[in-house]
Parts: sequence; C-alpha cells; structure tokens
Amino acid sequence: MKKPLILLLFTCMVGISFAQETKEESKQPVSKEIAAIRIANNLAKYGYENYSALALIEAAQIFATTPTQPLKTESIEKGEPVGKEEKKTEKAEFTPTNLLADARKFADGDATLLALAEQVEKTGKEATTRGRVGGPGIMTAKVSAGGTDTYAIKFWANELAEIALSGDGDTDLDLYVYDENGNLITSDADYSDDCYVSWVPKWTGSFIVKVVNRGRVYNNYVIGTN
Repeated sequence: MKKPLILLLFTCMVGISFAQETKEESKQPVSKEIAAIRIANNLAKYGYENYSALALIEAAQIFATTPTQPLKTESIEKGEPVGKEEKKTEKAEFTPTNLLADARKFADGDATLLALAEQVEKTGKEATTRGRVGGPGIMTAKVSAGGTDTYAIKFWANELAEIALSGDGDTDLDLYVYDENGNLITSDADYSDDCYVSWVPKWTGSFIVKVVNRGRVYNNYVIGTN
C-alpha cells in the first residue's frame, strides 16, 4: 500500500511543480518594441481623455517608427457579444492614421501642431517598408462586450516570448496564454485593459492567446508581440 501512495504523492508533486514552472513569467527585460507600443497606447489614451493633440501626435510617431509589421496569426476566433455594444463616445482604433486625423481636430487650427502632424505622417509613410520577417508584430482589433477573442500565435523555443495588450480604456481586459495542450502558461488579469505577459517556450509551436472583455461595451485594443 505504501508504494502506490508514494507514487501518487510523487506524481502530484511533479504536476504542481510543472504548473508553477509554466505559469512563472519570464524575468527578462521588456523588449524595446513592446515597451514602445505600451507607451504609445498610454499616450493615445491620455490624448483622447484630455483632447490633447500633442499626445496623439507623439503616439502616432511611436507607432509609425517602431519596427513592427502586421501581426499574422495562425487562426482567429471572434467571440459573440454579451450585453449592449453601444458607447456614449465612439473611439477610433489606435492607428497612426486615426490618431493624426483626431490630433488635427484637437489642434483647433494651431499651426505648430498641424505641422508636427504633417511631419509624423510623412515619417510614417517612409517607414511602411520597414519590419522584421518573423519579428515584432502589431495589430488592432475590437472585442465584443463580454466576449473573448482567441488567436493562435507561433513562438520559437528557448526564446523570450512577449505579448502586450492595451485597450481604449472603457472596459477591463484580461489576457491569457495557453499551450497547444490547453495548459495555462501565463496571464494578466488585473482590473485594467493594459496587459503584458512574457515567458520562454520549452518548444516551438502554436500558443493560444485569449483576450477577454469583462465590460458591457466593446473595446478597441492593440495587441503586439516581440
């Protein structure tokens, strides 16, 4: 009777150890690209909340000059809305084009701000050919009220994997990452819509990324990877 009991205890201990290991977040520093994306998102939020043309222009400049490319996922599954979708104030996706367009509105004819917006727009057009093959990626999306967006994204083994998520500020967003076997690897489930996770995959393969909207209205968000 003792051997089966010892074996059972050993199996449980191994399982607990593995779960703790997979959920432990990487201690490596945040990459420059992910840090830039998070700063740009916060600037964009500040700009819309305070009608600041300068903040929107600075956010657009960061997005336009950060060396990323469109994030390509292996699959996308959009969740159905739960509850109402209407918002008191509609918010545009945080793209350089949208940010600069709204910055011009907030500038109220200020020649200096309009010139800055024009300069950033030219910079963005010059930078559109940049981007690392298989490197940092970014995209904008909208998650429905109470819904969940699911992505399959491939990461390399033994390399730092990072995902940053930032919404438009209207609801709480949570971020979860699972391996191909359904094991929870890491998550960021605080009470904001700014999320960041990092880990080092033990094997090369697809990871399931879930963006969960805890609010009663939709949320426009930006998601980026290193």
